[in-house]
Amino acid sequence: MQINELILLIAVPLIVAVINIFLPVILRKVLNFLSLAYLLFLSYQLFRFGAVSVSLYDQVLFNVDKLSIFILVFIQILSFIILIFSLKGVEKNIEKAFFILYPLTVGFCNGVIVSVHSLSLLIFWGLTGITLYLFAILGNSKDAPDSAKKTMVVVGGSDVFLILGLILIWFLNPSKDWQLFNGSIQLNGWVPYIAFFGLLIAAFAKAGGFPLHSWVPDFSKDSPVESVAFLPASLDKLLGIYLLARIVLSIFKLPPVMYLIIITLGALTVITAVMMAMIQHNGRKLLGYHAVSQVGYMIMGVGSGSVLAIMGGLFHMVNHTIYKSNLFLSLGSVEKQTGTNNLDELGGLGSKMPITFVTALIGAFAISGIPPFNGFYSKWMIYQGILDLAKGSSAGFQIWLLICLILAIFGSALTLASFMKFIHAIFLGRRPEKLDNIQKAPANQWIATGILATLCIVFGLFAMQIPIKHFIRPIINEYGLEVPVMLGYYNPTLVLLLFGSVLLLGLLIYWGVRKVRFDEIYLGGMDALEHFRVTGTEFYNEIRNMKPLKGIYNGAEKKYFDIYDVGSKCSFSITRFFKAIHNGQLQLYNLWIVLGMLILLWVVL
Repeated sequence: MQINELILLIAVPLIVAVINIFLPVILRKVLNFLSLAYLLFLSYQLFRFGAVSVSLYDQVLFNVDKLSIFILVFIQILSFIILIFSLKGVEKNIEKAFFILYPLTVGFCNGVIVSVHSLSLLIFWGLTGITLYLFAILGNSKDAPDSAKKTMVVVGGSDVFLILGLILIWFLNPSKDWQLFNGSIQLNGWVPYIAFFGLLIAAFAKAGGFPLHSWVPDFSKDSPVESVAFLPASLDKLLGIYLLARIVLSIFKLPPVMYLIIITLGALTVITAVMMAMIQHNGRKLLGYHAVSQVGYMIMGVGSGSVLAIMGGLFHMVNHTIYKSNLFLSLGSVEKQTGTNNLDELGGLGSKMPITFVTALIGAFAISGIPPFNGFYSKWMIYQGILDLAKGSSAGFQIWLLICLILAIFGSALTLASFMKFIHAIFLGRRPEKLDNIQKAPANQWIATGILATLCIVFGLFAMQIPIKHFIRPIINEYGLEVPVMLGYYNPTLVLLLFGSVLLLGLLIYWGVRKVRFDEIYLGGMDALEHFRVTGTEFYNEIRNMKPLKGIYNGAEKKYFDIYDVGSKCSFSITRFFKAIHNGQLQLYNLWIVLGMLILLWVVL
């Protein structure tokens, strides 16, 4: 086995994790920083020159193409930036474990991406699920163990379907000798359909797509904020959508109805999660639901069968990891300074934490699809791709696609409304008296969020020149797909000038005619007490209590729509049933034996 960049991308972080077991915390941080800087260099080498495949016993284990290099580059970039944030501020009681798990996770994620052999992919995929669980149990909230268990059951349980899918793919293509990609399996029988849905379930569970999404908000609420930005906001999204892209681009050939099913699941992911996000008072849980909602756009794009939408879905995947990591880390800075992430207990921190305010505001604009930030362009590509797909479809398909598109656009509008609440509740409004002495975030934290916020701007203004040209187009070309002409219609510089002109005109009018008097707040002729402070979440309580939505929200809070909770209740009900019928009486056991024999004879004959 030849040692090259592909081996080093896995081996270096794993070796660092083992060495870190014996080092003090400060040296663990230094070693992690140096190793991830080296991995950044290796990913740059891969991007420039590619790599030779790695084989063992005449079986190709590791190889890369344009898609896998694209994912690898951003795994290293995001891991490095989030590590900068984590160098100061991780809770003391978990620092040792955190800086062992961190490189371990990077190595396992790299292993998933470079694996082209089914067994290798399965091993590294399962290991990433274990580190996800271990990060979850580092949380110090009372619900952290339950959230960790839920994460393991949903994500780890989906591995069963991944195993089933991989075995069936080998059964369908034994000549490939467990080589996974470039199979182009036709969905023309029950076996390929089972294989397809097995892999699809694994991809949805890892990325957090509906209905396998419920672990993401709980993980986001209860786990260390650094691990939330690191995994469900970044690396797990990259892995899940990467597998989805492989499914639809190189493993299977899908009929139009399957694309429609995937688009529908994406639209449901968008709208259900954003509706839940709007009513949250816990900042981390709000961001967790938005992490789910944004996956819906990626699923709609990558799983659409439209080249433009596929490009938009891949671009949105990266955009999401950038702005969502920025938002989680910005909230993390606030949480570390104030001791809370409850939006009702925050407010007025913009003047106390100005850099964090600006980075969070940029992230909020980006996730809401405000031009010229990066989230707008990738969503625009997805919308255009869905419309292009609808043009060549039958009337029934067109109506269904347009409904899904309307849900996605409406979800984007609700995202903007939700982040108006998020920004106002934390940084604007009246500040609680207990937060008057809050200090700004440490340098390492605002440097990390500042880099991510800068990427939101750069990937919006220079989308065509950087991510589309150097990463997305080469992937499409490698698959032999034709890039649509309409890709060049969007001019972010012109949009920036138009928005800037309108903003400048508004400021000039305001400065020219403003008559503002600043005064204290009084209630009944006396200074308003802290008790009467209006928080940024009050308006959204009315949405929660609207008659058409109240029943749905009540059902969601009782976990009627949580596949984990529903599955648990069904499992316990079945267990109680079998306990009841196995009461220890010999004649009852004889009856079951006779019934079993009769059923067997009926099946055979």
